[in-house]
This record gives sequence, structure tokens and C-alpha cells, in this order.
Amino acid sequence: MATAAGDAEPPSPDQGEFFVHLNRARRGVREGKFEDAWTELEQARTLRPQDEDVLNLVSVVEFKRGHYNEAAAAARRLLTDNPQSEVLRSNLGLILFKAGFLAEAELELRKAIELAPGHLRSHLYLGLLYQSRGKLGLALEHLRVAGAKRRVTQIEEALRRPNRDGPRSVLAEMAALRLRETRPGSVSKPVERRAAPPVEPAPAASASAPVAAPASASPSASASSSDSGSPADASAAPGLASSAPAASGPASAPAEPPFVGDDEPDAPPPPAQTPESRPLFKIRPEGGVEIASRGVVFVRKGCVTWYSGKMRFGVESIFRGTSLERILRASGVGSLLVHNPGRRAYRRDLNGQTLYVEGSRLLALDSGLTFRMDGIQDFRKGRRVDVLRVQGQGAVVFSVGGPVISHEVSGDLPLSISSRDLVAWSGDLVASVLDDQMLEEVMQPDIASPPKIRFEGEGTVFTEPPRPRRRASDADRAVDQRKN
Repeated sequence: MATAAGDAEPPSPDQGEFFVHLNRARRGVREGKFEDAWTELEQARTLRPQDEDVLNLVSVVEFKRGHYNEAAAAARRLLTDNPQSEVLRSNLGLILFKAGFLAEAELELRKAIELAPGHLRSHLYLGLLYQSRGKLGLALEHLRVAGAKRRVTQIEEALRRPNRDGPRSVLAEMAALRLRETRPGSVSKPVERRAAPPVEPAPAASASAPVAAPASASPSASASSSDSGSPADASAAPGLASSAPAASGPASAPAEPPFVGDDEPDAPPPPAQTPESRPLFKIRPEGGVEIASRGVVFVRKGCVTWYSGKMRFGVESIFRGTSLERILRASGVGSLLVHNPGRRAYRRDLNGQTLYVEGSRLLALDSGLTFRMDGIQDFRKGRRVDVLRVQGQGAVVFSVGGPVISHEVSGDLPLSISSRDLVAWSGDLVASVLDDQMLEEVMQPDIASPPKIRFEGEGTVFTEPPRPRRRASDADRAVDQRKN
């Protein structure tokens, strides 16, 4: 929500980390590295799940990965806040078109044209949709508006030929024509594939939609590169467009890439991914983490859903007798899916920094990191909170019950929390147990009476949202019910 210049809200503690992941995701989209972009998006979405720029990129990346249901869900969430955006309607129409929901796609594209009769992309998509359904008259009407000259010419020539049996024969003739044009020795102009220009974040008051990116052609038809012979053609290109206006100056049309035919017969198939070509940890939408093991990785016992390859599992002696004794060493080359039911995986990348992880939160660990056991001692009650000190270059995966919350700690602002909610911390912080019985009444009551931790110094503490606590009265109630 926009505020007056003098009343601007201070940035949240996780702002820097959020924009790092968001910008990496944008770069992945521009470079066509959609799996890498999705990995970064998972990190950004954990910090700000409803952010419009995040939903932008989720729609684009899921579209390019072929996950049309997820792409459509993100587009619909954007439309909830921006129902009058013709670009968002057009994007959703294209996603539904690719998914094969033609009736719904037609409805969204017609709504987009009602909102903006001159929106060329919507006319192009609707024309291709009508062509795929054999409604050639309606297809010509919209393709002419979009400026898809070559496709219009092909349809008109096929319609003028004698002895045709109907729209399906026209479609067959056009498919044969495209096949002849792409045979060796033909003189068809090669498609120029260019990356889409970067899109800056939209102003707070504007609608934000998926960034421009080369997209697949329609399921049943795709236009050739010569359809974009004029400025109108360029703006009629398929792909998810941006609805964000320029931050200053007169409003301009969204930057859109030239039309790209994704059904080129000479395009080589993508290489099969091996564990070496994939990221070590990939957070999945359902909350698990997919691991591409290249030799050794640490995983939590009882959380492995499946694995491939000749993996061997063994205990790690350093973890015996601690809350990390369920962490196993997995050796071998292969893939694993690790998921703690009812919780979500959260990845934290390290680039030489030190991170202190509460032992029960660890789900997976990069073997390239150095680590040692540490702890926060509660001398009064003779117990301790097990902590794993991790350092180096690599990644750590936590298991959390909700979005990870960042707390900035300074000399003037120490932090006191229940160890039950602690996930990890970084920086120059000293952690100690608070020996104050009054805190048992001040802070949320819990029959387990976990240690209350105080952090002092300079750094960041990561916690999860408070989980339901059991009160002493709850235990008494359960006993009374058993007696009755």
C-alpha cells in the first residue's frame, strides 16, 4: 500500500534477502534457466508468498516448465487484485490455451479484448485458438487485427483452393505447407531467438504481471517468424507479457519479444539432466526437498520418501546422543526426495558465512560444509539446546512449520524467544538461557517448559511461527476426562 513520502514504512528485515532471490530468479528467466529460476523463487516465496512480483515470476516459470495449473493459479491470484488488467487476462488465456482448456481460454481472451480492444496479443491468441477449433472466419478476423500477415495469407489461400472438404482440410493443408517450408533446402527465414528485456518492479499502486518471456506457441498451431514484419506484429507475439507501466514519463506498451515458433523441427531435444547438472537441493511446491546427490549428503532419518541410485545410509558418530542423532550420512550418486510431513523445507545458502542451526530443525545438509556440535546450556535444569555450527560454501535445509521469520538483533535491541520456535541464527550473537521464573507467566505458557533464550550482539535470528502450546490446564483436563 502506498504511503506519503514522509510516512514511508521502514524496510522489513528480510528485504535484502528477498530481493537477492527475486533478482536471481529474474536473471534465470532472462537466460532461459527456468529450473534455477524456480529454485530462487521458492526462497523468495517463502519470505513473501503474496508479493505481486513473486506471483509474476511464478506464473512465467511454471508456464515455461509446463506446469499450467500452477501458472494459472498464480495468474488468477494476480487477477483478484487487478481484475481490470487486460494483460493479466491475456496471460491467463494463453496458459489455459496451452493447458487445453479452450472454452475457459476463449472466455479470458474475450474479456481481455473487452477491456482493451486494441490489445494485439489477445487478438493473436484468440485467432490461433479459433483456428485450432476450425472456426476460420473468426480466426481471420482476430489474426488480421493482430497483424499476423503470413498466417492470414495461408488461411486465405487454403480457403480459396477448390475441392476442399471443410476447415479441417484447410488446417491439414497449412500443416503440410509448414512442413515443406522447413525441409532441408528450403529458403524459409530462420527464426531469430532473442531473450526478453528485463522488467523492473512495478510501482506499488500498479498491477504487476508476469515478465515478458519467449513462450511456446499454441497447442495446435504456431506462426512463423515472418508474421512479425511490422510494429503491430511484434506486439502480437505469444508469450506472457508485463502489465507494469514505466515508473515515470508517459505510459508505454509492455515490452514484448518477437514471435518465436517453438515447434521448429530442427530444434535438438533438451539434454537429460543428471545429478551433476542439477542443483544439490531443490525445494518442491508441496514442501519437500529433492536432492541430487553427487557423493555424500546428510538427510534426516524417517523423512526419505524415495531415492534412486545405489545409495547407502549410515549414522554419523558426532551426532550420537543429541537431537541430531536422526541425521544420516547418505553416500552414492542418485536422487532423493526428503519430506517431513506437515512441515515445509526451507533452504539457506552459505557463501563462507557461519550459521547456527537448532538441531531438531535440520532436514538436509551439504557435505561440503564444515560443521561441529555446539549448544546453549541450561545449568539450572541440567539440560541444553543442541546447536550445529555450520560454515563454508554450500546449503542447509531446515524443516519448518510455516514461513521463516527474520529478527534483526543489535546492541540496543536484544531478542528473547522460546527455544521451541528457534530455527537458526547468524552473525556475532551470544545466546544464553534466561533464568527468570516470571517469564514462564509472561511468555506463552507451555507444559513442556522449553528454555527461554536471549540473544545479544549483532546478527539475525530465524524463527518459525509459534506452534500451539500445551498448557498445564490442558493436561489436567485430559486426566479428568480419563477418570470420568
